[in-house]
Amino acid sequence: MKKKILKSKSKNILSKKNNSLLKKPIKKSVGFKKAKPKLKKTKVAKKTVNKNSKTYDENFDNAKKIRIRIVGIGGGGSNIVSELSKKLKDFSSQKIDFLAVNTDNQALNSLTKNIKTFSFGQKLTRGLGTGRDVELGERAAREDYEKIKNLLSEDRDLYVVISSLGGGTGTGSSPIFSKAINDLGIPVLGIFTMPFVFEGKKKMDDSLKALEKMKEYFNAYMILPNEKIFGLVKEEISFTDSLNLLNSQLANSLDGLLRAIYSPGLINIDWADIKTILEGKKKLAYLNVAKGKTNQNIDEFVKTIFKNPILDSQFSNAENIMFNIEGSKDLSLQILAQISDKINELSPNAKIIFGISQNPKMKNEIKVTILATINQEKNEKNVLTGQEKKKLRNQKQILTKKEILEKPEKTGNHSQLSEKPLEIIKKQGINKKQDQIEEEKDIRRNALEAKEAERRAIEKEEEDEKIFEIPAFLRKDNKK
Repeated sequence: MKKKILKSKSKNILSKKNNSLLKKPIKKSVGFKKAKPKLKKTKVAKKTVNKNSKTYDENFDNAKKIRIRIVGIGGGGSNIVSELSKKLKDFSSQKIDFLAVNTDNQALNSLTKNIKTFSFGQKLTRGLGTGRDVELGERAAREDYEKIKNLLSEDRDLYVVISSLGGGTGTGSSPIFSKAINDLGIPVLGIFTMPFVFEGKKKMDDSLKALEKMKEYFNAYMILPNEKIFGLVKEEISFTDSLNLLNSQLANSLDGLLRAIYSPGLINIDWADIKTILEGKKKLAYLNVAKGKTNQNIDEFVKTIFKNPILDSQFSNAENIMFNIEGSKDLSLQILAQISDKINELSPNAKIIFGISQNPKMKNEIKVTILATINQEKNEKNVLTGQEKKKLRNQKQILTKKEILEKPEKTGNHSQLSEKPLEIIKKQGINKKQDQIEEEKDIRRNALEAKEAERRAIEKEEEDEKIFEIPAFLRKDNKK
């Protein structure tokens, strides 16, 4: 019995060993199949590399978080924003959103559906608009001021306010909306179109008054006179098409600025740079985008950068300047140097920030975006100085004409003008500044010289009068 039990145990042990031996290759095969997850692990490792690559440029990462709102006020401003939303559709709503505000409900309903709308002043206007009444537009905004503040209090990094001045809603309510944004401490860039000359003086006066009210609320603002449209086309064009031209030009400029903010580059333009450019208040802004070929004349291309055909302001004496150059990897350093030289020439004391973006699709092409702010008060002083200089030049021209007409001849070695005393110059109607100059000269003379000069001048006048009474063909003989 014991032997049988031992044999059975040994059989069991052998069977177990055989089973284990049979199972071993199965384990190996299972292990081979499980090798696939190891490959997955390597894929996970690659993902971690991608994550690290995202943090390669923190400025670009932060730029993606910047939120900008573009607001159109009134009928004209809302139409511009509606068109811009179509042209700037490449930017997601998480980066840029569009808002149209108006007192006319029908006008708001006719806009594209991808923009937000807000109707205000319903009690006063019943949703029918203001009928070009500027005061009514202002009262409508004041009536719903708390609602406006709540609407604008959403988290944004920059507001771009667009309005066509001259109408009722845009002209009257734009200062109220601008104040509400300013009170939130958010940077604001204003863009305003001015009425055509043929629309009348009252519209222009209303527009200028509204602009004067709003200046203090903006970090910077741009003025787009509708009259500039005539310079964009040489042939006849419909009214609608002409406004679309203005919108397209504005959209191109804003597109260049937004891409400079949101797109990574070899040298980035970050949000802090934009805030530096827009720091301060009441500054005129210059924004332009120029495109060209790398093989074209650089001087001619640079000229297009500093001349935006739709803006009232010119690029000169800027305080803060940001420009971004976009091109292929073969972008020439010479172009960057020439643009910088021209900027330094026009604005020698400016703070300059620049960026470079590489775009492989732009073969033999170059695109330059430039944003500059100009101190309005200094600019006004420069304008006044220019007007004074022009006035003085005109006065000198008038003086020269009078000399030719009244005193064409010279006596002896002295010109008649130098010999005239102060009293005679006053009779000729010379302005006060010229009088002061002549008076200073005469004060230096002593009394005897002044009397002698006066006597000779009177005698010369009498002689000249006699000469002009004689026919022209006989004057020469008379002089002899």
